[in-house]
Amino acid sequence: MKWNNLIYGALFSGLGAFSYFLLVSYTDLAPRTADILYSHRAIIFFIITFNVLGYATLRLSSWVNTQYAINLRSRWKIPLIYLAVMLSYLLLNYSLLVCAKILAGVATPFAFQGNGQKLFIIVWLVELVILGLLITNHSIQNALKLQQRTAELQSENDAARYTALQNQLNPHFLFNSLNTLIAEIEYNPTNAVHFTKHLSYVYRYVLQSQDKTLVPLSEELEFMRSYLFLHEVRLGNCITCQCNIPAEHTDSMLPPLTLQLLVENVIKHNSITQSKPMSISICADSKHLIVSNPIHPKKNAVSFGVGLQNLAKRCKLMSGKEITVENETGMFTVKIPLIYE
Repeated sequence: MKWNNLIYGALFSGLGAFSYFLLVSYTDLAPRTADILYSHRAIIFFIITFNVLGYATLRLSSWVNTQYAINLRSRWKIPLIYLAVMLSYLLLNYSLLVCAKILAGVATPFAFQGNGQKLFIIVWLVELVILGLLITNHSIQNALKLQQRTAELQSENDAARYTALQNQLNPHFLFNSLNTLIAEIEYNPTNAVHFTKHLSYVYRYVLQSQDKTLVPLSEELEFMRSYLFLHEVRLGNCITCQCNIPAEHTDSMLPPLTLQLLVENVIKHNSITQSKPMSISICADSKHLIVSNPIHPKKNAVSFGVGLQNLAKRCKLMSGKEITVENETGMFTVKIPLIYE
């Protein structure tokens, strides 16, 4: 970043010096104006002016790139943005010229003399070329960053999918589920049918989510109900979930298997018994999905936080926002940023 600023500074200073020598060499100037321009102060003024103008161009090009990304679907706005930028530079150049004439004591600061109008247009066109090159350079850099983010996201998603699939299909989970199913078949055949349907849905959802980067919150909630039902039966109805999601937020998006990871963490790291039942709360506001639970830590339990770290990276790549983890006053809370398309 430091070297880029130095390079840009040298470029803008060179452009200022070029414009200065072009002005004094090819413009008919009044004697008093010529005396003022043929000085070191005039050269410094031009260099400083073009540096200010140049760095303003950099900020403006970043803004144009942002507007391009925001208005990508409304393509008709993009030419209007560029037209507004071009007119802004024309007005800015004219304002700087008028200020320079006023400082030089010119009698008619708002009028062009001799070849002044032609020179004014040439300088403006040169600035537009430089602006176009800067915008193109920034666009290429943004495209490269986007490709890098896409590659990182693909890597994170592959890791998350593998972890989620491994958690669901590992022998321990399958062993517990089959044992529970056998017991239900023997003692509660009707519930065994429901258990089998939910188990089938859980496996199907996990497999289908492998090719997705985002899923609607409504699908995650439906999956969570089936996933939680399996644990409720296995744990003897010692775990419950209170879900309070406003309807206007159910179409928001989030990474797949987010709720599975959070519910799995609750079950893995907490002691859940008849005397210590677990109640998971799921709610949402305009920006976050909020999952919280009371803390009943297992003895000698060790948490490495790998699952939450992976989820945090995926959320950062997809939304540019961080997840929030709070562990205080006997409650563990995770806030997941929601994405609205």
